[in-house]
This record gives sequence, C-alpha cells and structure tokens, in this order.
Amino acid sequence: MKFLLVLLSVLLFQSSVFSQFTLTGKIVDEGSLKPIESAHIVRSDGKNGSVSDSDGNFTIEISSEKEWLTIKALGFKSKSVFCKAEENRTDIGRIELVAEPYSLDEITISAGMVQEKEKPVTVSTITAKTIQKELGDRPLPFIMNTVPGVFSARTGGGSGDAELSIRGFNQENVGLLLNGVPINGAENGLVFWSNYLTLVDAAAEIQIQKGPGIANAATNSVGGSVNIITEPAAKEKGGFISFQITNYANFTTTLGLNSGKMSNGWSISFLGSFINGPGYIDATYVRGWSYYLALSKQLNDKNRIVINLLGDPQVHGQRTLKLSNAEHNFYGNLYNKDWGSYNGEINNASENFYHNPFLSFNHYLKIDDTKKLANTFYLTYGNGGGKWSESFNYAPSIFEYRNPSGQIDWNTIYDNNASNEDEYTLANGETVSGYSINIQTDYLASNIRAGLLSTYEQQFNKKLKLVAGIHYRYFNSYLREEISDLLGGLYYIDTYAWAVDGVSGRQQVKSAGDIINVENNSIINFANAYAQLIFDNQHFNAYVSVNGNNNWYQRIDNYNYVDSTKSETIVRPGFDVRGGISYKPGIKHIVYVNSAFISRAPYFKFVFGNFTNVSVQNLQNEKISTIEAGYKFETPVFNSQINAYYTYWQNVSILSEEYVQLENNLQSRAMINGLDALHKGIELEMSARIQENARIGAMLNLANYTWQNNVSATLFDGNNVAVDTVNVYAKGLYVGGTPQQQVGAFLSFRLLQFFNIKAEWQYNNRMYAYFNPNSRSNPDDTSQPYQIPAFNTVNCYVSIPFHFFKKTALFQFNTYNLLNTVHIEIGEDGPNHDLDTFRGFWSFGRTFDFMLRLNF
Repeated sequence: MKFLLVLLSVLLFQSSVFSQFTLTGKIVDEGSLKPIESAHIVRSDGKNGSVSDSDGNFTIEISSEKEWLTIKALGFKSKSVFCKAEENRTDIGRIELVAEPYSLDEITISAGMVQEKEKPVTVSTITAKTIQKELGDRPLPFIMNTVPGVFSARTGGGSGDAELSIRGFNQENVGLLLNGVPINGAENGLVFWSNYLTLVDAAAEIQIQKGPGIANAATNSVGGSVNIITEPAAKEKGGFISFQITNYANFTTTLGLNSGKMSNGWSISFLGSFINGPGYIDATYVRGWSYYLALSKQLNDKNRIVINLLGDPQVHGQRTLKLSNAEHNFYGNLYNKDWGSYNGEINNASENFYHNPFLSFNHYLKIDDTKKLANTFYLTYGNGGGKWSESFNYAPSIFEYRNPSGQIDWNTIYDNNASNEDEYTLANGETVSGYSINIQTDYLASNIRAGLLSTYEQQFNKKLKLVAGIHYRYFNSYLREEISDLLGGLYYIDTYAWAVDGVSGRQQVKSAGDIINVENNSIINFANAYAQLIFDNQHFNAYVSVNGNNNWYQRIDNYNYVDSTKSETIVRPGFDVRGGISYKPGIKHIVYVNSAFISRAPYFKFVFGNFTNVSVQNLQNEKISTIEAGYKFETPVFNSQINAYYTYWQNVSILSEEYVQLENNLQSRAMINGLDALHKGIELEMSARIQENARIGAMLNLANYTWQNNVSATLFDGNNVAVDTVNVYAKGLYVGGTPQQQVGAFLSFRLLQFFNIKAEWQYNNRMYAYFNPNSRSNPDDTSQPYQIPAFNTVNCYVSIPFHFFKKTALFQFNTYNLLNTVHIEIGEDGPNHDLDTFRGFWSFGRTFDFMLRLNF
C-alpha cells in the first residue's frame, strides 16, 4: 500500500511538471494573406515545436500556459509572438509574416548586407512598413533619426532638402548605396535627397552600418553607410494605390502594380507617383513625378537577372539664405528670404530642377554549391540644375533689394535694369549701354555615370568563406551657368575679369541662353579591388578585408582657358584595412570588436580646389583610424545593444557655403585643408515587449566630436576667385551640425484591436553651429561656436488597417512635432559666437499627414 501511494505521488508530480498545452494557429503572408508551408515554429527553449502544413496550419505542444514562439520560414523575416493557453481558447489565430525584400544569397554577396546578428559590426535596419507608415512628407533621412548617433536636419525646408550625419560625420563622409551601388556625388560625396523621392515607396529596407562596416563598395564610409534596398519584382500579382495629403496641402498620389510570375518566367513591378503642393515654408512649392520599374527572371537553376530603373523628375522651391534670430522673430517661422512677387507670381531666386534616372542590370550566377558570382552594371544620366543670379561689377546682389515685407523687390530690380544708362567699354573698344545690372541664371549640371561591380563568393568549408570583387566607375559632369532672365535689361556683359585667359577675343555681350562665368567638365575614373575572409562557427564570427583603389582626376575648363583647356590627369590612390571578431557564448549574448584604417583619396573638388585647372599642391589623403567594441543581448521579449567607438580623422578638407548663393559681396567661401578631428562616443538602444500587442524602446547617444588643430584657409568670392588667405584657429572647437547627446524613447501598442498607435520622443542636446573660418582668425578667441539650445520632438503615428471589397487597406494619420516646439535645427556661427550673430534655420512647427492605401 505504501508503495502504491509513493508511485501515485510520483505520477501526479510528473503530471504537474510535464503538463502540456496544445495550441493551433495559421501562418500566412502579411501582404497576400496566402498560407505559408513548411514554416518552423520554435519554442523559447530553442527547440523546434512544429512545422506548418500546406494550408499554413500548425499544432504545437507547449509546457506552460504562457510561451513565446518564434516562427521562421524561408523567404520571410522571423517573428516572435506571445502565446497564452486558455481553457476556452487554444487557437492563437493567424500569424502574419513579412516577406524578405530580397534574396538573401543575392543581396548579401552583391550589396554587402549584414544578415547574421552575430556579425561584429553595429547595424540598424528600417523596414518598408516603417518607411511607408512613418516618413510622410519628410525627407528620407528623417526616418533614420531614431537610430542613436544618426541625425537629420532640413537645410532650408524645400522638398527633399536635408542633411544626414552619422557619429558626427556629415553625409559626404557617409556611404550611401542603392542596392549596393554607391550613389554619393563622385566629385564631392554630397547627396541630394530630392533626386530620390521614389525611394519612399520603392525602398524595401534600409540598413545602416555605423563605422566603416562590411560593405566593401562604400569606400567613403567614415561615419557609416546607408544601404537602400529596393523592392524586388518577384511578388504576388496585384498592386496598390495610395493618396497622401499634408496640412500644408502637399498632395501625393502613388500607384503600384505587380505582375507576379508570368508564363514567360518574367516578374514585373511598377511604381509611379505624382507630388504637388505649395510646401510648408514660403515659396518652397514642389511638383514632380517618380517612377520605379523592376524586372526579374530566373533563367535556369544557376542564372538569374534583375533589372531596376528609377527616377524623380522634379522642380521645387528652396530656401538657401540662413535667417538671423531677429528675422525669425519678426517675420515668423515660414519666412523665406529667397523669393519675391512679380506681376502677381512667385519668383524664387533659389529653385532646384533635376532628373537623375538610375538604371542597373544585375546578373547572379550560381557556379556550384560553393561558388557564386554577382555582376552589376549601372548607368545614370542626370540633367538639371538650380536658379542662380549674377551682379555686374560688384553691384548689389538681388538679395539686397528688399520690400517692406522682407521679400526680394523684383520691381525695383526690373526698373533699375530697364532704366540703366551707364556705358561700358568692351575689350574690343566698343562702348555699349542698356545692359542689366542684375540677372537671373540657371546653374546647370549634367552628368553621366557608368560602372561595373563584380563580386565573387566561395565557401571553402562550413566555417571559412571568401568574398572578393572589383568596381570600376566612369564619371563625367558638365557644369555651366546660363542666362535665364535679363530682368528688364537688353543684355548682360561678361567681363571675363577673373578668367585665367581673360577675354581673348570672345563675345562679351550675352543674351538669354548664353553661358557666362562657368563652363567646365569633371572627369573621374575610379577603380578598386577588395578581398574579404569571413570565419563563422558556433561561437565565433570574424572577418578581415583589404581594399585598394585608384582615382584618375581630370578637369576641362572652357571658360577660364581658350586654347589649353584640359588639365593634367591627377592620380590619387587609396586603401583600407578592416577587421572584426564577435564571440557568442550562448543564444542570448554577443560581444564584438572591430577596427579599421583608411587612407582615403580627397574628393575631386578638393584636388582642383582653386576652381581652375591647377591642382592643389601638397594635398594629402585623409587618414581614418577607428576602433569599436559592443555587446548585444537578445531574447524574444527583450533586445539591447551597446557599443563604444573611437575615430581619429586626419587631413580633413572643408568647403564652406557650397552650392548656395552668397547674400552680398562681403561674404566669401572658405577652402580648408589639413584639419584633424576626434570622434568618440557610446551608443545604446533597447526594446521590449510589455504585452502581446505593446512594445517600448529607448536609445541613448553620448558623444564628443572636436577639431584637433589649427590650419589656414583660402577665401573665395562669389566668382570663386581667391581673395585672401587667413589663419583658422579651430583647435578644441566642437564639430557642428549634429547633437552630441541624444535620448529617445518610443511606445507602440494596439488599441481595441483596431488602432495601431506609436509615439516617439527624442531629446537633442550639446549641438553646436558650424564654425565660420572667416571669424576664427584671432588666436586669442577660444570661445566655442554658438551652442544651439536643446530641443525635444514628439511624433505620433496612428494606423487603422481595414478591408475594402475583401482586400486589405490602411488609413494612416501622423503628427510630427506634436508639441509644436519650434527650435533651431542647424546653422552657422557668427563673429560673437552668440544668438545675435548666429545664422541658421528653424524647425517646422506641428504638421499633419494623412494617407489612405488600398491594395488590390
């Protein structure tokens, strides 16, 4: 009897310990709601619990009433869901997975994407859903502002006009890639986001690698790289149409169509949109089209081709003249000094118009189970420019004519030109009169860029892999200034006063359509080769890479020179060495370290920094030495990552007031070579599920960016003529344009099983104005640049998914700067290093965005 009681107790104990709960559910594709077969459902203990059948259904046994399940399926992003077993509810319902925006094999080899969390680099990923729901009418870089160490600011307020910085490095020192192809300006590294409005809807994913990273094609990634991956053509048949409107009446209509896989094996996707509106800031109107076309075909088991074409022909008004605090207080937040009214119509002196289509042809070859080859040929042909202006013989600029409302007084300018009776004697002895004192011009820039990226991958064994490749790019830009409006005069006189060869018998009397002041070509041939070894086993992941590149620079100048218009070819090599290692002691923990040394050839604009065919002498390569260490912790409920970095940057070159008109003849641009900087900081981000339908997160960035030495600067006037050389005492000054303290948090949740709500808050502090080289010539002036007051921003996103004629649909309502806190975003320091002499741009106030998307 005693034995039976003991046995019964043991059985009851085992029953209580090993009690099982049975759950059922269904796995489907989030976009099409079609079932997903062979999806693996993994329990929190890391063991496979079940596999979905052909209808997407599964059954799983769990050992407790509450359990986190992770669902993994080929071609889809993994997802963790919280499950709770109840007596009256064992069916956990439908679980929707998001399709991967690309083939992992293809994009990893050709674009340098990081897929494994074990990689020893700091990576953040932004999904297409986040972009489409949260970006609204803002420039694309603003979707990255929640990543610690990343900061975006509007440069004036025009459509797409923005700057991006990572770890204190501005965007010419951040590698921007489109499907792995570098698209920074070849001459200067700059990015004009208004040329990529399509990417708001065409982007499938944005991956940010901070620091030099792993992407070997991003040779200018000092602060980091931003890799934008576009949507593939291999989708289910269908499409969508969306309508978006802001509270300041910018309206966007977008249509997307997908063929699915057709009988001939091709898949085609098309996306087109139209944007029109007055803009938030005065006279920052926008009108443009966007298009994106993707084609793909699996030719056979080994060969696949993918073709992409995108472009954004657009026109938008700009605001380039920075405001003083007095102007902002008097005229208000929408004030724009760049425009005025004439004959009842807006005439903005700063307007951008451009079309820069991007075409890529990609071929992916699977040689065998261990070898792969990816080839990408790409071609862009950009054409357009921006409005500009000129004044004859140091006459006041158009920006110095103001009416009582603070706008450009076009009427006075026209009257002055029409009534001008001054005479001028040309070089040929002829005396003329009736010429314009002020004119409007178009600063035109066309370019062609063509290149080939070839990447080879070989898996030697389960642990060791080689990735090697070559990249060649040809670039030729044609820059010229063309008269567009004589503003009431009969013609304009080009004195050729600053041309190296002078007049040299050329025609000085110019009419609309004639070229003045600038006509040159920049020709750049670039080639690089790289190799990377990757080691990966259960606990360690490591990589080491070497990259060698060469740049051939040549300049053709048909304005400064008459006979010998070509410069000599300048050859500038560069290289980098990078490596990193991570250790994964268990499922949840990863520690890593990476470092790099980069010798980067200077940009074309610095090589020919005198704006002539004479190259700058003794110009050194930039030297970047960096090291980073980090720790990652991940569970289905909680994720966190902390990292610290140290980057020393030597031989930095800077050109101030680039691509903006100078407000008067007293201003100048400054060219600096040989600056050193030290960037160091700590970054933290974390997120946690607090309920099944609720998530919270936070981020922190504590950094210190300082210039390390004193240098000299060459000052150029509005005609790009050197007028002076000054000493610049910059040692110890903080790097401007980016906050050195960031704190942020977000909360997302589902309300009433109907509303999806997300609120995010960000605090930016220790942000400084860009120092002005002109006002740093006093060795006794050690004051820091003007410190921009700390500011908070709160954004709120509300989405309501619903069904329309049995198809999925979405209504989105976003509020940006919910608290309506108008603050300084970015600007330049003044001679007194205070608010009174500061010039910059203030933020938008509270804005709203409404979007309706219907899928079919």
